[in-house]
Order: sequence, then C-alpha cells, then structure tokens
Amino acid sequence: MKKGVLLVFAAFMFFGTLPLFAGGGGEKQQPAAKGKSGTITLWSTMTQTERAKAFDDLARVYEKENPGVTVKVEVMPWDGTMDKVVASIMAKNPPEITLHGSGWPQTLAGTGGILEMDELINEIGGTGKFLQMALDLGKYETSYYSVPLYVTPYITMYRKSYLEKAGITKLPTTWEEFYTMCKAVTDPGKNIYGFGAPMTDIHSWKTIWVFLQSNNVNLVNADSGGNWRVDVSPEDRAAIIEVYDYLYRLIKDCSPAGLIGYNQTNVRELVAKGTIMSRIDTPEIYYDVRALKDDATLKDIAYFSFPGRKRIGSGTGWVGMGIQKDSNVDLAKDYIKWLYTGDRMVDFYASYPYAMFPVLNETYKSSGYRAKLPDEIKPMLPDLALEILSHASGLMMTNGPFPFAGEVESRKIFANPLINMFNKGITAAQAADELIAETQALLN
Repeated sequence: MKKGVLLVFAAFMFFGTLPLFAGGGGEKQQPAAKGKSGTITLWSTMTQTERAKAFDDLARVYEKENPGVTVKVEVMPWDGTMDKVVASIMAKNPPEITLHGSGWPQTLAGTGGILEMDELINEIGGTGKFLQMALDLGKYETSYYSVPLYVTPYITMYRKSYLEKAGITKLPTTWEEFYTMCKAVTDPGKNIYGFGAPMTDIHSWKTIWVFLQSNNVNLVNADSGGNWRVDVSPEDRAAIIEVYDYLYRLIKDCSPAGLIGYNQTNVRELVAKGTIMSRIDTPEIYYDVRALKDDATLKDIAYFSFPGRKRIGSGTGWVGMGIQKDSNVDLAKDYIKWLYTGDRMVDFYASYPYAMFPVLNETYKSSGYRAKLPDEIKPMLPDLALEILSHASGLMMTNGPFPFAGEVESRKIFANPLINMFNKGITAAQAADELIAETQALLN
C-alpha cells in the first residue's frame, strides 16, 4: 500500500461499528474570533491523578487569561480512544485536541481529518526547539501531524537487594546474562520471580519491541515510490524467532503463572510489592512504590539500559497533541502555542516525572525543572535518558513514520503470537510467521 494513502473507507470499515462519539459539544464550531472566544474540547489519556490535575490546571490558567474561552479536558483510558477519535472524525464532530500515542498521528493522518502542524511548530519556535526524535514520532510523509508533549525511555527496572541475595555482582550485558539473572532470583516457593511484562493491554508491545530492536529486526519499509511493504529477510525472520523463543523461556521460567493474563497495572503492582524483580518499561514503578510509602524499597530499586544483542536498540514512550480539522482550529492552535510559552510546562512535567520527560531542549537546562524532580529520577536526566532516546525507536518507526503503527498497537499484534505460544502451543517459528502475516494484513 502506498505510504501516503490510508483510505477513509478502510478506516471507516475498521472503526465503523463503534459508536460515533460527539466531540466539541454538538454542532461544528466556527473559527475563533479575534477576541478568543469559544470552547476547546480536549480528549486526554492521562488517567493518573497527579498529571491529570496538572494538565487540567493549565487549562484553568488559560481560561483565566482568556475569559471568553472554555477548555473542557475529558479524561479517557488509552484502550479504545484512537477508535473513538476516528469515529468522531468520520462523524465530522471531533474534539479540538486529542492526545496521541505512538503511531496514532500516522494512522489518523490517513483519514484526512487531522491538521498538519508544521506551521504551528514554527510559531512555537521551530523544530530546533524540540528533541528531534520526539518530533519525528509525529511525522507522516513530509509533514508533522502532532506536537510532542512528552517522551520516556524504556529502561530495565530491578531490585538491587535481590541480586545481592542471588550472589550477582554485575549487571547483565547480554541477553543470556539477563536470563541467568532473572532465573537466579526466581523462587516460586517464596513467591519471587525474576521478570514480568504486561501481555493483555496495549502496552504489551513495549517489551517485545525492545527485544526486536535489540536483535536488529526489520519489519516494514517503504520503497522509493513511497509504497510500504513487509520487509522481512530470512535473517529477520530468524531474529524474530529468536525473540519469541527467548521471551517464551524468560516468561515460562522466570515469571508468575498466568503472566500472559496480566496488564500494565498488574505488573507494576507486583514489582512494587516485591513479587517481580525486574521489568522493561518506563520508570513509573517509582510512582507505585512512593504510593506504598516504602522508603526502603524506593532505595532498593535501580535501573539500567537493556543490553543490545546485534545492536543497541530500545523503545520509547511518546505522547503528542493533534488538532482535528472539523473543529475550532484557530483556538486549538492558540492553546497549544500558549502551552509551550516560557516555562509553563515545568509543573506539568514535574507532576508525574517518572513517565513524562520534556520534549523541549531548554527544559533539560532549567534549574526550576530539576529542582522539582524526586531524588531517584535526577541521576537519569539528562544524560541516561537522552542517551537511551538517541538510539530508541517508536513502535514500527525504524524506517520512517509507518502509517499503521497505531493499529499495530491497538490490535496487540506483537503480543498475540507470544500469548498463542502459551495458550495454543504454537512454536516460536509459527509465532514469527503470525507476526509477519498480521503485519502484512495491515497493508492489504
């Protein structure tokens, strides 16, 4: 399928059975008047209390500075939200602004219903004001369709004391050493396991993607004519088989029974409470441990960059902001531009510092931002975080902005083959072929 084409009809067929959710409040709104009046409806996927409040606080400040404007921040879960955005676009009644996850800008740009953001990015200060990789995750063909809001490197979180008890004195530098570490810690009799990963929700791709990148797997590519194709060589297929075989052994030997039925929250809670020793994801585990008011555990948790195999490779968490065309576009643009003026975003980033790292280069140099960070995060910024992000790749973005990455996430295309290895007894080779076939199906 041509890189620049995602038929609206195809999107409607995929999402058309969903209810057509209303956006900004009924009828299509008119462009904002010069005096800034009207309503901005913003669909937010930030469900955590702290950052949801900080994001809402920004809206209230904007309202105070612009008395004729109302900003309605509507919080909704990640699962299913992209489907709702597509449905609202098809109904021509979308919200003004939506938060985007990895791959969403590319999928949504294909509907023709979201705004190109190049002009707005220039008005904010130009591409040089942002981390380039954060901008690139919102790019489709030659234009940006999302202004980045935050990024997060995927790192390996672990318990230091568990390694000490197992007699492990150095961190792993290979996959084999990581498996040995997790196996040495695992003691089902004491309800302690070396590794955990969510498999049942949209976050399931994160761990698998880190391994695929580390094993230098290529899945899709675009030719000189812009046509996307599944680009899996025999070497790539063998590398995918290695990933699924490795993860199957790692989960089977080093994880609690039933892990493939766990979601992101389940795994984080088990790491925080000490049942699971390590996980590969954002540093959000610190949030859970702080909620337990357990200072000893807080000091026990540390992190390292997951070891490369064929190359250094990782994944990254990312969220951006997009504007729908059939909405109050001028007012939405004004609001986003306002957010990035001065240090307005510092308190927002500091409200949930474990999974929201700044996308503005200047924020990393801000003493005000650093002063607000908890002690356990300060060593990570900026050096470790930026080093990991420098070789990290967003979901399916290794060879450019893949237009179906959002659907790869929402359909759990990476996790399903691994789950089938446990539930249906398929082999790693069959799991690899399932991943390849499901990816190919997106292009047919």
